[in-house]
Amino acid sequence: MSDNFIHILIRVIERGQYILSSMEEKINILWSEGRLTDDKREELLTLAAQSADPNYTEAKTTEERLTALETESVNTMLALVELYDMLTGGV
Repeated sequence: MSDNFIHILIRVIERGQYILSSMEEKINILWSEGRLTDDKREELLTLAAQSADPNYTEAKTTEERLTALETESVNTMLALVELYDMLTGGV
């Protein structure tokens, strides 16, 4: 496995934004495919355990993100209409 890929993987792990069991599974898959040495696997597993944010939860689904954006857009539009009415005296 290229050094660049390992460097990127280490940076992702250091951010800590993952569910530990999922990251461990990914590391073990790379190892089982022969893409990581035993030593590199152990190093990454140790780093993952140390870096994982215990308060991290799964990222929102696309649908959840779209719903949040739609709500935010509607609220922004309502605020702009209210501001326009205030500035123009409701005309």
